[in-house]
This record gives sequence, C-alpha cells and structure tokens, in this order.
Amino acid sequence: MNTCEPLDKHWVLFSRCAPRTALLVVLAAVVFDGTLARADSPYATQVVEYVPGTGIGSDPITGDPYHDPLAALGPPTTDTTGDNWFIPADEAVPVVPVYPPFRAFEVVTVGYGGHLIVAFDHAVEDHPKNPYGLDFIVFGNASLEVGGGQSWTNGDPSAVTVLTGNVLSEPGLVSVSQDGLEWYTYLNGPYADDFAPTLGRVYAPDNPDPGLGVWNEWWGAPADPTLPLDAELTADTFSGKTVAHIAELYSGSAGGTGFDIGIFGLDWIQYVRIENADLGGTPEIDAVVDVAARPVGGGRFGAARLDSLSAEPAAP
Repeated sequence: MNTCEPLDKHWVLFSRCAPRTALLVVLAAVVFDGTLARADSPYATQVVEYVPGTGIGSDPITGDPYHDPLAALGPPTTDTTGDNWFIPADEAVPVVPVYPPFRAFEVVTVGYGGHLIVAFDHAVEDHPKNPYGLDFIVFGNASLEVGGGQSWTNGDPSAVTVLTGNVLSEPGLVSVSQDGLEWYTYLNGPYADDFAPTLGRVYAPDNPDPGLGVWNEWWGAPADPTLPLDAELTADTFSGKTVAHIAELYSGSAGGTGFDIGIFGLDWIQYVRIENADLGGTPEIDAVVDVAARPVGGGRFGAARLDSLSAEPAAP
C-alpha cells in the first residue's frame, strides 16, 4: 500500500515516494533564479489521509471522478488540455488565471464533509527570507471571471481583457501541524482553492516555448511555484487588464494561495490539512508547495513589480 517510510506512525493511505524517486533527484538539482539551494522536494510527497466526502464531480471529457488524492502531490499543473468546446481536447493549453486545471488527473476534490491531509518530506520553515512572509502555497483551480461573454480559446492573451474583479473559487479550510496530531487552523483565511489562480507559464512573446506547438507565440518557460504572488496584488488589481498584463504582473510566480505559519508562533510544519467546511462549493486541490527562501535582494519580487500596474505590456 505504501512504498516508502511514513513520516510518523500514521497510516499513510497513498504515497508517491517510490515512483517519484528519479524525479526528486532531478528536482534536487534545480534551483530557480535567486533561490537558496535545497536538497529536498518543494512539493508535498505523501497523502496521509483522504476522505472524499460527497458532491464530487467528474472530468467533463473522460467522466472520471475527481477523487484521486495523488493529484495533489508534486508540482501544480503547467499545461492542461482543451475543453472540447472552444479548444480541442488533444491540444496542450498553458494554465492561465482565466483557464485553470480541470482534469481528473490534475486536481482532487474535497467533497462536503471530506478532508485531505498531505505531508512534506521535510520541515517547512517559517524562514525569514521567504518572500512576503509566506511559507507554503496551496494551488487549486480557482479562476478569474473574464466577463463580457468572452471565452478563453488559447489565443493571444493581449486580446482578452478581464472585466471584473471576481474570483471563481470554492474555498477550503486549511490547517497545519508539526506531528499530524496537533493542528492549527486558519479560521479566517486565507483559504485553499481561492485567490490567486494558477499561472502555468511566464508570458514571453520574445521567447515562446516551441514545444507547445507552432501556434504558441506567447508562453515561455514554466512559472515558479515556489515563489508567492506579490502580496499587494488582489483580484481587483487585475480588473480591466488583459491576460497578458496579468501574467506579467505575476513576475515569474505561478500564483496560488500563500500561508504564513508564523502567525501560530510555529517555526516549522510538516503536515497540511484541507477541509470542506461548507464555505461555498467543493474545493479542488492541485498541489501544496514549500516556498523557497531567497537571499536579501534576490528573486523576482518587490516594489519594482508594482510599478507596471498601470501600463499594458507591449504587443509582441
């Protein structure tokens, strides 16, 4: 049932430890720009417990239910697929704030009365050099409401403008623990599967990734899931801006909802629990990620990013 040693004496229901060994070796050798080197996985690696709950939907293309908890392990989705409505299902589609991951192999649902507990293979620290004081990030499938009858067709992101400050989300209650026994809960938020939506790739019209296909003229390397979104950015910030401009404001971050464990007086945690507390809908979870500490002045965050709030990016 489990192919690696659990972090404690809890029964680990699911695990990706063994099949992910080779991947973890690769990840250990990767250091994002400006981050401090690390030897462990930045992603949750074990599902300790998953109670599906009720009200779980199904993948609109395959009909598979969203009840695979292994979907919450590893990195967040970079590229999803077409929806078979506006985009062919066999086409790779970079995740953008108006088009989130939605496949059953990408996200898991926490239904009514359900919960999900995941664990890291290391202690997630309240590191003084974590950007914006945020220590871990939960990725779901929240999205920005475009408005105006527009739909995302995987085309030019400078041609689609977000007309509202609304976030389509299904909030989940988040708790953290050092030992899986004593829990500390973010009773007043932030919440899982809420702002900020995921951005799979950086907006790079000067250096698009040819691996996506000849159609791609805009999307470059994968965004950094270990870098939180600028804490001063909100959904209202994005209202009236194109998807291209919003992607630029992410400044290399993959988005997600950031959490500070220091508010509980904790120096570290190792477990994260996400519950359906009936806050509105059934939250979907894509990944849980440890924020990468950055040296003073390092990384791609800070006041300089906010200087571009009023200016649209140049057309490619």
